[in-house]
Amino acid sequence: MTASTHKVQVALLCATITFSATVWAQNDSSDQAGAAPPAATTPAEINAENPPLSGLDAPSAEPAYGGRSYLLPGIQLSESANSNFNGNTGNNTHVAAVSRGLGSLDLQKIWKRSQLGLDYIAGGAFYLGTHSPGQTRAYQVHTFAVNERILWRTGQLAIRDSFDYLPEGTFGFGSFGGSGGFGSALGGGSIPGVGGGTGMGGGLGGGTPPGLVGSPGTFGSVGLQPRIDNTSVIDVVQQLSPRSSFTIAGGYDFTNFLDKSQSRFNLINSQQFNGQIGFNHLLSKKDQVGLLYAFQDFHFPNASSGTVTAHVWHVLYGHRITGRLNFTAAGGPQLLILHSPLFGETKRVSGNGSVTLHYTFSSRTSGQILYQRFVTPGSGFYAGSNTDAARVSLNRLMGRHWNAAVDSGYSHNSSLQTNLLTAGLHSSSYGYWYAGGSLRRQIGQHFGAFMSYQFNHFGSASCTMATGSPSPCGQGIQQHTGTIGIDWHPRPIRLD
Repeated sequence: MTASTHKVQVALLCATITFSATVWAQNDSSDQAGAAPPAATTPAEINAENPPLSGLDAPSAEPAYGGRSYLLPGIQLSESANSNFNGNTGNNTHVAAVSRGLGSLDLQKIWKRSQLGLDYIAGGAFYLGTHSPGQTRAYQVHTFAVNERILWRTGQLAIRDSFDYLPEGTFGFGSFGGSGGFGSALGGGSIPGVGGGTGMGGGLGGGTPPGLVGSPGTFGSVGLQPRIDNTSVIDVVQQLSPRSSFTIAGGYDFTNFLDKSQSRFNLINSQQFNGQIGFNHLLSKKDQVGLLYAFQDFHFPNASSGTVTAHVWHVLYGHRITGRLNFTAAGGPQLLILHSPLFGETKRVSGNGSVTLHYTFSSRTSGQILYQRFVTPGSGFYAGSNTDAARVSLNRLMGRHWNAAVDSGYSHNSSLQTNLLTAGLHSSSYGYWYAGGSLRRQIGQHFGAFMSYQFNHFGSASCTMATGSPSPCGQGIQQHTGTIGIDWHPRPIRLD
């Protein structure tokens, strides 16, 4: 048994124990009596359609399927043609076939005073073609999220955990053959807010949890490089009055890159501690303002990597129309403190902010625009990064059986510590973007077929020193991926 396989098994065991303990902790007398309890959707005094801006919950009228407890399995089989899964530079690329088999499980369980959500996707990807030294042909794919809420009349306590074990970075959904393949694995994008919400999306577009407390994901990758990422968060929402509330949250995230011999330079593992506190006030049924302070502390186990600490202050504004519009904007200053074992301590002041727009044009068409500027661990390339990331997507239901979607994202990452001697990519910045689309058709009641195409591009500034051969610095690395597949999702299995 390899060390990387052992690490995956240990992480999955921990997640399973956490989930089992959560379920065991539920003890509701109405369940024992054999009657389904009332759906615990949200605390009585918290507006589910306009939740606190500084919290980690998105607007929702009620949980999926009308607040019922359910279990929803799924299977996906797909075949891709990938032009450059090795992440080679220049013309040294080879088109290869990639076969994927995935299984998914979504759970929502409602008790009288609590609610449990779970999402899990697991399977394997098999890469057939010319491999770089150290690479293997088969890789595991796991993404798991659990969200447990304990409710009382004026507030809630939420315990969230998101775990990913993937051969590529999360931004762009490369491990699934693109965003089209990932959407099909979760039910073709037709299931509104199932389970716990996976940690995918690189922190932009549905990751759990979003915002400053939680995993920012890995914004870009070069070729196949297995990695483990896990985020654990505890957050509290407390209503102070019908219009005012406060939130507090704390979390821990780590990213470990496995089998580093596959990489052309020494990728940087990271650990991240987070905390935030916020105050929110409803101006009207649709408008809300808030204040937020967040603390981020980044550690890098590599020798001479130093640490990065960020203090962030935000003013928040939100305008929400149920089922139609969700607009939020947040921004303010941030103080960065860089601790280097070689150069001592330095301080910088810069900006930090985000904009989110979800808009439903009609019952068949919806879109979203997301932007965030914040400090991230550096995606393995840097020991801390100032990241600007954006994502735009559009979803269109055509007739009764067809669904079309387009999705694109861009990130620009500037190194906070350019003087590292032993690890990382020795350049000042890199950019990564992807763009693609998918078309899906429902076949019968439980089966669907889809096809998708996605283009990815990684580009880095010139290196300040050698990082291995061939170096990705000063070069553009492109990848085209075309995918076809089928999926199976039965009707949700009622649990109450």
